[in-house]
Amino acid sequence: MTETRMPTCVENLAYLARGGRDYAARPVVGWARGVWELQWIFRGEAVPLRGDTRVEEGRAPRLFISHPGSRHGWTDTPGRHSEVFVVHARAVPAELAAGVKPAETLIVCLSEREHRAQAARLEELWELWRAGDVRLGLKLEQVLVEVALLVLGRRAPAAPVLSAGSRVERALHWFAENLAENPAVEDVARAAGVSAAHLRRLFAEAGRASPRAELARLRMEAARRCLAEGWKLERVAALLGFSEASAFSRAFSAECGCSPRQWRKREAEGRGRGG
Repeated sequence: MTETRMPTCVENLAYLARGGRDYAARPVVGWARGVWELQWIFRGEAVPLRGDTRVEEGRAPRLFISHPGSRHGWTDTPGRHSEVFVVHARAVPAELAAGVKPAETLIVCLSEREHRAQAARLEELWELWRAGDVRLGLKLEQVLVEVALLVLGRRAPAAPVLSAGSRVERALHWFAENLAENPAVEDVARAAGVSAAHLRRLFAEAGRASPRAELARLRMEAARRCLAEGWKLERVAALLGFSEASAFSRAFSAECGCSPRQWRKREAEGRGRGG
């Protein structure tokens, strides 16, 4: 199985080359390299070769991405030369790896803007390699991530399929990050991209209490953490979006069965006994 986790630093780089190639006179014999091959054709008509079959698609500038299991060589139009940049990497981002089949070469036709951006980035990679710079591995990772984004950007965007539990956790996380705004259930639903009714269905599907109950629980959990840290009531009230300390005290008493000061005293006594 091909590893899709990106090795760290320079260990991911297996081979690097650039310059003019006369693949017509000196073709590359097809073989499975066992690594990911990315070959940019900046000028010329070089193409992968499978047996007697040339892989044809468009004109330069192009990027060919080959799976580690791809058995291919390289050829060119007789009498023509190509300017290329070749990177062999042991792993690529998983999102890119998932889109390239073992026997295929993915072909990406580059616009002039993409060509210039890619060429500049590869020039930086080349200079770091020549200098033995410690940043080489990081620059390679940047190149591979940008290639993955380039490829994925050409595909129709697909909404990620999230479970009800994951969507609920995201909604609760948003609420916890925005406590000071005192968001209502409708605000949380809007941030999650659903209606309040649908948010309630998601909470039920995930086996959770109602959104209102869960939000109240999170608010009081935050209140107890603040009180345990010795925060003044006015500061806790402001954090949780209450207009004043007395409003916070009433809400806390209704939820926890005692006032904030009583709760803090009990906690201090409990810690004292535990010590």
